[in-house]
Amino acid sequence: MTIRRMIPALTFAAALALGQTALAQETAPATQPAQELAQDTAETPNQSNSGEAAPETGLTLADLGKDQKLATAFEKMADGHQLPAWLREGAVVSPSQKVAFGGTEYLAMTACEQHNCAENQMAVLYAPDSGTAYGVLSVRDGEGAELLTWLGMAGGPETIDGRTILYAALSGSLANHPADFIYAE
Repeated sequence: MTIRRMIPALTFAAALALGQTALAQETAPATQPAQELAQDTAETPNQSNSGEAAPETGLTLADLGKDQKLATAFEKMADGHQLPAWLREGAVVSPSQKVAFGGTEYLAMTACEQHNCAENQMAVLYAPDSGTAYGVLSVRDGEGAELLTWLGMAGGPETIDGRTILYAALSGSLANHPADFIYAE
């Protein structure tokens, strides 16, 4: 299923609401290439954005070739969809964060196309215990429209809560307010 949305007005409204502090934070680098992240994750303890933040974990989309359970869940989620080559060829990844909905804990993972993050992004929710994954691929047309391709949605709680969290991961809201995305059962 795909959804096309216009977002310039939302982006402008968010910028006005957040003010100069958000602008200063936005200019700081938030992500790094997958190869560097794998080294940094092993050497650096997990950090969070606030005292209430959900802890980050070491597993990212860069681990698709290393973690068989994640790879299997990802392939099942993406079945029937053609995914872009940039996902397997040096995508820029961010640390995963724990979220929860429907009584299940998930790792929220994001990636984007190197040197083109604003135009091509992906977010995945992965439940290591059950091996379930849900995702969204975002492609922007350069003129303000965003095409969303939802992956693995089956009509359960992921249809509403999962989509909310996935889009929050794409937009940065999850990184800014991680505790707000741990939903009660």
